[in-house]
Amino acid sequence: MTPLTLSGTLRLQDAPGLIERLAAALAAGDVEIDASGVLAVDAAAVQVLVSAARTAGATGRRLVLAQDHPALTDAFAGLVLDPVPEGLA
Repeated sequence: MTPLTLSGTLRLQDAPGLIERLAAALAAGDVEIDASGVLAVDAAAVQVLVSAARTAGATGRRLVLAQDHPALTDAFAGLVLDPVPEGLA
């Protein structure tokens, strides 16, 4: 499983870089996200993560969170994505 570490605040302006990092990681295989350093996430970053999880599933890959992360859980809940989308739970 390919590790992918996310940190800081993930916002709209970070989406293109996040898309590139997720695509590269998924091209290498299954991905485990370590978001322990994430402080906040906006709707654009959530959309990128959900899209990546769906892409992973459609291509037979796995995209998983290493553990529950309050910033991500709060963002998913705030967007009424409860439960957290499959693959990111």
